[in-house]
Amino acid sequence: MTDNDQLLHKIGNLIDQKLEPIKKDMATKSDLATVKKDLQDMKQSQAQTNTALEALAAGQKDQSTKADIHRLEQKIDKVAKLEKNNEHRIENLEEHTNTPNPHKN
Repeated sequence: MTDNDQLLHKIGNLIDQKLEPIKKDMATKSDLATVKKDLQDMKQSQAQTNTALEALAAGQKDQSTKADIHRLEQKIDKVAKLEKNNEHRIENLEEHTNTPNPHKN
């Protein structure tokens, strides 16, 4: 009987030795909780990054809109200058040819 007990004890030790590396690689409940928290933190960080990127994209779109408005203002100024120049030229022509302006009162 003692031989059987010794044999069972040796088998138990052998099993423990084989399981030891597996136990070292196993995650504990606290390890899983830490990973879960890290994952939640990463998701929150990703959401904040996405929000920041959306805000940046909106800002860039706003900047392009401001640039478009500026270009339009420049074109309007150019057209206004041309109109003023043309009015002046027409007035000079009317004066030179003694032609009255039909739209003046």
